[in-house]
Amino acid sequence: MLNIIWSVLNVALALGFVYFAFRAVQLVKQHIGLGAALFLSVTLLIIGCSKSGKPTSSGLPSPNLLSGVPKDASLGNASAIQHINLGGTNTLFLRAEYWLDNGIIRPRGLYAGVSGWMSGHDWEPVYGRLEPQGSQVRYTAMLHHHWSLLGLRVFTLSSKVFEGVMPPRK
Repeated sequence: MLNIIWSVLNVALALGFVYFAFRAVQLVKQHIGLGAALFLSVTLLIIGCSKSGKPTSSGLPSPNLLSGVPKDASLGNASAIQHINLGGTNTLFLRAEYWLDNGIIRPRGLYAGVSGWMSGHDWEPVYGRLEPQGSQVRYTAMLHHHWSLLGLRVFTLSSKVFEGVMPPRK
């Protein structure tokens, strides 16, 4: 619930800034002229759109959270998926990839992704571990939860740990 309230606060503040910018452009147009109002509009758009932050990871594969697995290692032949509700509309998706050979599990990768409406939130996967447990896989994933207000990082919840068991995918 707190995630949704924080997201609504971010949207409300952004709309407030848009309203005040619109009013400022109207005042400049009324008192100075159309040319100055257009110049102010273009300047505000450039400032608003040129926010340099970390690039978004959309379209890029998520990094492997397991340490010690070479980058050129072959892919596994089996996988398991776990969905974890993070609150609000956010869901953590964990995918375990492993070799399954005669009932023996050898972990190859753990990948994390977060979906949902996240205005003012950023989840950063930091660490992961997979351990065979019979025909299942026990996982541990650590994520940092960054809280931002209008794109500026305000607070970071360090090391939120998620643990559990993933049944094999059928």
